[in-house]
Amino acid sequence: MKSPLKSWLLSASVAALLAAPAISTANSDVEQLTKNPANWATWGGDYAGTRYSELKEITADNVKNLQPAWTFSTGVLRGHEGGPLVVDDIISSTHHFLTLSTL
Repeated sequence: MKSPLKSWLLSASVAALLAAPAISTANSDVEQLTKNPANWATWGGDYAGTRYSELKEITADNVKNLQPAWTFSTGVLRGHEGGPLVVDDIISSTHHFLTLSTL
């Protein structure tokens, strides 16, 4: 008779091995997306979380002139789950109760 713990560990190990190629593919897809400076596909802009953008529209000379062009309210008053992501000009953000907003 097999113990439930051994069966569970064996099942979990097999599931992890089967999922590994999909995880690897997802990571390489995200890595490709982060190579385009117009995308902000991970928290912080890249896997290192540098929060650095190679875009040239904002410079040290014109940053003082920036003003909000638009705002979006999620209705959440106490913070959000993470920063927004931008991929192919689509902004996505998660907030309360696993809600996703896509603009």
